[in-house]
Amino acid sequence: MIVTSTQTNISVVAKAPADWKTVVVFVTQGAKAADGASAAAAAGMDAATAAARLLSAGASKGKAREIVFDLLENQGNIRRVYVAGIGKDEKLTTENLRQSAAAVAKALARHQVNDATIILPGLKAISPAQVADALVSGLMLVGFDYQECKGTAAKKGDEEFKRALNVKLVAADDLKLVEAAARTSRIVADAQNFCRTIANRPGNVVYPAALAKIAVDMARQTKLKCTIFDEKKLAKLKMGGILAVGNGSIATPPRLIVLEHKPTKAHGKPLLLVGKAVTFDTGGISIKPADKMGKMIYDKCGGVTVLGLMYAAAELKLPLHIVGVIPSAENAVSSRAYRPGDVITMYNGVTVEVTNTDAEGRLILGDALAWGIEQYQPAAVIDLATLTGGVIVALGRQIAGMMCNNDALSAEILGSADNAGEKLWRLPLWEEQREQIKSDLADIMNSAGREAHPLQGGAFLSHFVPDDGSVPWAHLDIAGVADTEKDLPYYVKGATGWGVRTLVNWMTARSLSKPVTAR
Repeated sequence: MIVTSTQTNISVVAKAPADWKTVVVFVTQGAKAADGASAAAAAGMDAATAAARLLSAGASKGKAREIVFDLLENQGNIRRVYVAGIGKDEKLTTENLRQSAAAVAKALARHQVNDATIILPGLKAISPAQVADALVSGLMLVGFDYQECKGTAAKKGDEEFKRALNVKLVAADDLKLVEAAARTSRIVADAQNFCRTIANRPGNVVYPAALAKIAVDMARQTKLKCTIFDEKKLAKLKMGGILAVGNGSIATPPRLIVLEHKPTKAHGKPLLLVGKAVTFDTGGISIKPADKMGKMIYDKCGGVTVLGLMYAAAELKLPLHIVGVIPSAENAVSSRAYRPGDVITMYNGVTVEVTNTDAEGRLILGDALAWGIEQYQPAAVIDLATLTGGVIVALGRQIAGMMCNNDALSAEILGSADNAGEKLWRLPLWEEQREQIKSDLADIMNSAGREAHPLQGGAFLSHFVPDDGSVPWAHLDIAGVADTEKDLPYYVKGATGWGVRTLVNWMTARSLSKPVTAR
């Protein structure tokens, strides 16, 4: 079993159990008492009366993420009825539902409730299956609780109880579709929480060889094909970028991890996913400031996201040939570390003048992109990387940046991100930035200063995909969204697993030959 750091269990049932102890219903903003009674009717008269009372008294107004509850007592038997707001009906999205479900789970944890019956709301614009998908997603993601590094000094007791949650999701309509949607949502959330778990592990625990072992173990469980290239194989392949970045880390040499999902009924050319996994980034000789350097454990998040995507593809049995390529290195300082002024020859023969050893992610990605495209001749390529601090300056910490050489692919990814509730903005990929990174000494340089820094990253990587546009390619810079320094509606501090929902959505649409496009 993969590790998900989650103790949330969800089952779908046709009727609320007669012996329920806690019931949760959802209402839109401005709902009346009768609406509350109707929403809770599946749990019986007592629940319907309590929900109506909370609305008629004004305790609940149905605002997004507003949670109120009432206690019912009968011969010493205490039961709870929660009314959860999901916001204005005309502005309602699945993301509102995901966030409201997370708010419910937080309230249940505060009140030390670990068993709940949640009644699926009937909504005009959102199908029961879509509602179930969003609720399960929110409940699973907010239940993430990374405890692997806690030792004997950590408080025990309440935390374990608070994080355990067993939910019965009551679906009066479309039961089979709801069950299927809940199962899919659970797999995707497990994939995302798996990513978060691995990404949160520190650099002395996850280094390139350790990440490779995690990939091998996951592949064995899911029946994916997994190939690991060690530093000797990388040298034979002349992957100068990966070798240069990893050369300074003497005890933890680099790896290239290749995962392949190819079911017998796979159709079409493969999809190629490439993820940067710098397991720890000191910046190398161009060393980073000490402040927050410890956060550089998250420089592996692009690669870890690809791990989660490959897990989801296998578990969902997507009828596609999907390849995940994860270049992994530790960017360390030593007598063997690569230097500013070095010239590197990449896998495809492009030469790179190193101007900044802290612009290392593009070097390992370049080799992986060029090799993956040559080997698999994919229908489309998407890479993910915590590539630049500049994308955070431009877009903040809740929006990822995308550069893309194909408008149709861009529209598909933006539409998938919108459906998944993950924010993504397309940035330009123009000739000016390719000119900006030209080198007098070599073909190109790995950094040309701070101006247009995220765009430089995309321009650099464009040298490792065909110039003629024959291979649709998108680069996702997830530096701002891969981790969070504050609690969000369904994320706690730490890794987020951003991109799993978007790209599972994208792959699923591709498997159905129904690409989603941006609205």
